Amino acid sequence: MSQIIKTFMCVFLILFMTAATIGILTAYLQVLGAQDLQAQIVDEIENSDYAPAVVRECFANAEKAGCELTVTYYYEGGGTVCCTDSAFVATDVSSVTMARVELSFPLEIRLFGFSKRHSFTGYAK
Repeated sequence: MSQIIKTFMCVFLILFMTAATIGILTAYLQVLGAQDLQAQIVDEIENSDYAPAVVRECFANAEKAGCELTVTYYYEGGGTVCCTDSAFVATDVSSVTMARVELSFPLEIRLFGFSKRHSFTGYAK
């Protein structure tokens, strides 16, 4: 009888550890995907010299991936413009010296009930 209980506990623990490992690996892949998207967006903004059409496309890509994008333009004279939506992308980018790109995404591990919003920040110079 004790052998049946030990076997059941062993099988239960193996299944629990497998489910926990899958949840953690899924969260890790979410982080890697968001980090890759953020790096791609920074590169596209840098290479396009802050072109408004490219920034709008980056907003669309971030929305498609389930992320929120914020782009803050830093101008030569010291001013800043913060864009949180593709409809409000700055059109005057002639004196932009740098852009701060912040990508926010949901991070969750359902087995443990863990849910948090995480963000990556990068600068396009």
